[in-house]
Amino acid sequence: MTADPRWVALVRGADRPGTLTALTSVFSTRGVSFDSLATGAVDGGSGSIAVTFHASLRRQQHLVRTVERLTAVQSVVVRPASDPRVRAAGVVQMPPGVPFAPPPTVAVRWSGDAAAGQPVIVEGSLADIGAVVLRAREQGALATATVVLSA
Repeated sequence: MTADPRWVALVRGADRPGTLTALTSVFSTRGVSFDSLATGAVDGGSGSIAVTFHASLRRQQHLVRTVERLTAVQSVVVRPASDPRVRAAGVVQMPPGVPFAPPPTVAVRWSGDAAAGQPVIVEGSLADIGAVVLRAREQGALATATVVLSA
């Protein structure tokens, strides 16, 4: 694991071939790997891309300036992953008959009954969703997923 801070970049880009490739190339050629990358819905000819990554403040700023210069990119918002404005959704699937609830220390909305075979779906800050997913894995989750929301 790196000591560099974790960042979330929310990129709005043109819905055309090569946009995602151009974005990933900026990170790749600068030696920065993604923790996660997800594309969102396309609306009005543009779509959203959420990227989480580790980098120093200086490298993060350089990446953002370079991404902003891409012709296919319309906007970039970057925040520390710990920023409570960075929202996420998660899904937890536990083994049959195993109950699960998010830890009481996190502020998330959730639904589902894992003991009844239902997935538990949670929404909250990325940091809180991370805590929920970690707890689920520690308790034997069969599958987990986290998506950073662009709103």
